[in-house]
Amino acid sequence: GLDGSSEISGLLSNVQDIETLTEDVINVVRTKMREQNAIRDTTIFVRPFVELFMDSTNAPRMFTINKLLKKMVEFQPSLAKPFAEGLLQHPRMNFALPALIWNSAMDLLQFLVRFPDYKGIRDIFKQLLEKVQMLMSHTPLQDIEKVFKFYTLVALIMNPDNNLQLSYFIQNEIKQTLPWGKPENPYPPCFSSLILKFIDSFRPTAQLVSITGRDMLYPIVGYSNYASILWRLHYAKLKFHQTAPLPFDRAQVQPQTELFCYVIKQLNSRDLAFSLVGIARNVKQRITAIEESLADLLIWNIFETNKIQDFEGQLHLWTVTAHIVLVYVQNVCIALSGILNTINIKIASFPGSIYGTGRDWLMWLIGQMLCHVLNKNHVKSTWSDYLVLLDLIRTLYSDSQPIPEPDYRDFQSVVSVAAASNWYFLTTRVIPVIAASTQSNSLPQYQTPNALYLHVEALKSLEDRKLSSIDDYRFYISWNIVGNDTKLNSPYMDTLFKVYILNTSQSIPASHMSHNVFGPSEGIPYRSLDAMSAHVKCLIARQYYSDIISKNLFNPTQWSMVSPGGVESFARLLAYPEVEQDRLKELLNLTDTIINKNWYLGAHLLAELFTFRLHRIPTSIRAQLLQQFSGILASPLHAGHPQLHCAIQNLLLNLILQFNCTDLYNQVPKLIDSKMLQSVFTKESEEINKVFILCIARSFIVTGSESMPVPWCTEFLTQILQITPHGWSASTLETMPTFMAEWYRAHPINDIYRDIRARVDDDYKKLTNSASLANEQEIVKHFSQPTNTTCLCVFLKLTIEDRPLRSYINTFYEIFKNLLTRSMNGHYRTLAEYILREITLQQNHSQTFMQKYADAVVLMATRYNIIQLDRLLLILFLRPLEESKTPYVHILFYFMINSNTLSEIIKDFGNIARSISCDIWSMKNFHEKFHCEYIKVSFYC
Repeated sequence: GLDGSSEISGLLSNVQDIETLTEDVINVVRTKMREQNAIRDTTIFVRPFVELFMDSTNAPRMFTINKLLKKMVEFQPSLAKPFAEGLLQHPRMNFALPALIWNSAMDLLQFLVRFPDYKGIRDIFKQLLEKVQMLMSHTPLQDIEKVFKFYTLVALIMNPDNNLQLSYFIQNEIKQTLPWGKPENPYPPCFSSLILKFIDSFRPTAQLVSITGRDMLYPIVGYSNYASILWRLHYAKLKFHQTAPLPFDRAQVQPQTELFCYVIKQLNSRDLAFSLVGIARNVKQRITAIEESLADLLIWNIFETNKIQDFEGQLHLWTVTAHIVLVYVQNVCIALSGILNTINIKIASFPGSIYGTGRDWLMWLIGQMLCHVLNKNHVKSTWSDYLVLLDLIRTLYSDSQPIPEPDYRDFQSVVSVAAASNWYFLTTRVIPVIAASTQSNSLPQYQTPNALYLHVEALKSLEDRKLSSIDDYRFYISWNIVGNDTKLNSPYMDTLFKVYILNTSQSIPASHMSHNVFGPSEGIPYRSLDAMSAHVKCLIARQYYSDIISKNLFNPTQWSMVSPGGVESFARLLAYPEVEQDRLKELLNLTDTIINKNWYLGAHLLAELFTFRLHRIPTSIRAQLLQQFSGILASPLHAGHPQLHCAIQNLLLNLILQFNCTDLYNQVPKLIDSKMLQSVFTKESEEINKVFILCIARSFIVTGSESMPVPWCTEFLTQILQITPHGWSASTLETMPTFMAEWYRAHPINDIYRDIRARVDDDYKKLTNSASLANEQEIVKHFSQPTNTTCLCVFLKLTIEDRPLRSYINTFYEIFKNLLTRSMNGHYRTLAEYILREITLQQNHSQTFMQKYADAVVLMATRYNIIQLDRLLLILFLRPLEESKTPYVHILFYFMINSNTLSEIIKDFGNIARSISCDIWSMKNFHEKFHCEYIKVSFYC
């Protein structure tokens, strides 16, 4: 083989001429290498030479071997790394080595590190750092020279001027091999200055690649979702993801618990919170960081509640918190027992006991979701999950004296007995069922805390009494502890439906409604809904949907079963997130059924619910609603219901505006590819199309993507332009993303309203000249033609000219009866263009002129009831108007608001509004009061 160490040892035994000896050894090594042509196993080859080096006992021999190894490396550079690693990995290579061998080894290593590549130097440097770990905090005096030689070698590699290794790799090896540098575990004193100075040289780089002040820039739900990656946290440690081995600021590497709690506190924060920790919504992995954050939020609420004296303030705080916690607990990755266990551990460490109303509100919140979580939890429950709550109750209610019973006529009683309700529910409903299912005989026994003794006894008496009337809050307290038993829930459900939902012999007077409606007019009070647990609220909503809506909604003869009180109760239930999530898909399916059966009353009801009561509609469902309700507008069977058209148009605008910038930028391309949105944008919905385009333009700007045009957007704009030809003013195009503005400039449209003034004047002359149109039938036929959209403009001109309208009003009503709701959009746009051209082309914009036009428009909406003012204003403000002419629209709107007719209406409405208490939800029979005092007669009713 290549060994040859015996022959080399013989040559080294007679040291006379070092130069001649070295040449002889080199010739031997060269001969051996030529025989093998290549070094197969360098480790075996260099081992004898390393042993010769480590066994040297005198300086001349050491000097000879040192020079020999250097000559070998110069002859074969690939041997540099094996020689260096062989020396560093030798068992005797430590600070106890004799100074002669150690110093010579350091000298040889300084020579060797100049030959390997970056990867080889990286491996050598890692082994040097492992030697640094062997240094003690105090270096003995006799080892100072050795440490200095070693220090020189390490500094040689770390010096960037020598170009031996990339500084970034050195920084990475320091971080991985020496996890020190903290005050409690500092670097060795002799190397501390060298390492810290080297690390500090990377601080500008760390600042360059990090977001300055990111720990103080808190994300906002709904606006920061698209940029959640900027705050990406580790799901367990809640630290920013810092993969680079750089010396970041302390704020960048600390757990961001405060930032995460800030996100958790916001409503509808689930998607953003899951995105921050990089967890999908349907993941089954338990996220303890969210549990701890929710526990911190609840503990903070406990102490904050004790500072709030106002009961309404306490209710608002805990109602919002209950909605937040329930949304998270419904996911299988968050366990209620984990939150309670964290609270129990932290509260146990507090000095003294926790008193005040804060602990009662915490029990109320837990009671809200306890039974609901039992039904939604996909993981089989065990005793330990609920014994945690019993332990928490014992910790919080350690009073020696029983707490007296509250006044059950006050909502505060529900909060006061919440702890006893939870205790009674667990010990009588939950734990026995678990014990029976597991066939266990060792049922844990817990003695009722002294503080809750009177409350628990009162609950036992309530259950024995079986309340059948809603006299006070004891009805809801006893209902909450029933659980899932259908037989026990049935009496409570029947009583509630009889009072608030089912029809009775009473009816609302027909003069106040479009038809008789039987049944209660007052919905379930919000205070009563707050007193119910989430499980009870979901039961009520499910029962109402299955027994009332599904059975009676499509039968006009049974429509009286759907009482105003029932509809209002269902609408109020939908305001709670647990009910909304439970019923949303069913309402979506219901919309499909209504469209298929073409029943406009149900469509109007759903449009009102989706517009004013539902606030947490997911993006995918929102897109389906756009498609479904646009189909109702396109259906010819609903063309004769203008009020339904107005309600659905408001709903569509509301759904579009609810899209946040992230949804539009990320989700709309998927919806366009699926052809779902093609049915939304019709030729009758120009304003909806333009609003959607404005929202898309805003999303590009807000997300910082305006400089990156995407193919789907231009394709979408082309499709919309073919459906509803439209344009934008120059001032609007300047604010749009550049690629959208250039696209619109490259695709101008013809002005179809350029001769609108001449056409209106011509029809005006035909109407006022009896010779042109002889009778009423000819007038109606002329203005009812699909191509003629000037009737509203002619009526406006008649009003402005102070012509006697008595002889024309009935004729115009006949014209409007012949016009379909969808065709009215064209009449509105023609009217808007006519008004704009009249007020912008006028040379003298006097106050009298503007006031005359404003009064005429208001009279058309209020006295003659032939237009809807909000619909006209929407079209007016969306017409393409140059910046120099835009103020005239605002001036017209100002005069409209200040016109005598509209001012009186606004004043009357203000007087009525001031007469109503601000807590409108707590008023009784507000439905009847609304129809009595807010009578609004319209031509389209």
